[in-house]
Amino acid sequence: MISLFLNTSFNYLNIALVKNNSMIDQIYIKLDKDLSRLALFNIKSLLDKNSLKPDMVDEVVCVRGPGSFTGLRVGATISKVFTYFLNKELYSVSNLLVMATSCSEDYIIPIIDARRGYVYGAIYDSNYNVILEESYIKLDKLIDVASSLDGKYCYVSYDNFENMNVLPYKPNIDNLYKNMKKNEEDPMTFVPNYLKKPEAEENFNGKKD
Repeated sequence: MISLFLNTSFNYLNIALVKNNSMIDQIYIKLDKDLSRLALFNIKSLLDKNSLKPDMVDEVVCVRGPGSFTGLRVGATISKVFTYFLNKELYSVSNLLVMATSCSEDYIIPIIDARRGYVYGAIYDSNYNVILEESYIKLDKLIDVASSLDGKYCYVSYDNFENMNVLPYKPNIDNLYKNMKKNEEDPMTFVPNYLKKPEAEENFNGKKD
């Protein structure tokens, strides 16, 4: 069983090849605005490096969100086209669970900066069971919830937060696949989970020029 893992949810591209739940190779590079242009190139490079053709991949596991609106759309589009035309299985996984499995503690709290004092966040226990469902939540409120936990906890993030001790996210693909709770998706209908509407859509007042 060959699995292709794809995470385009932030300004790093993470692609991994996993065989029978053990990672055999990965790419983890910062691309920023070049992500949409170079994602396919890097997927092909990783497959070529490991002497694999696209039709030798059995499934794609795509990070569904939350995260960058543009980045998530890139990953979803690539995954849908890849699995639909090659007749492969498509699965999605929460970005917050991906982040949580990069470290261990009594409780793990992955957070993504959503601006204006809000974050996308969740809380998992040491076995990566959900304690607090993934949410669009005020950071202060999440901190209050964390302070009430009975045990040690850590924050993990792609982002920097002032006056907070936050572990930088580093992929742990083996641990992710060991603990992954993935959802089967239909390539025709799969859409990212943004957790909130894009700001432009929220500000749209319905008026026509």
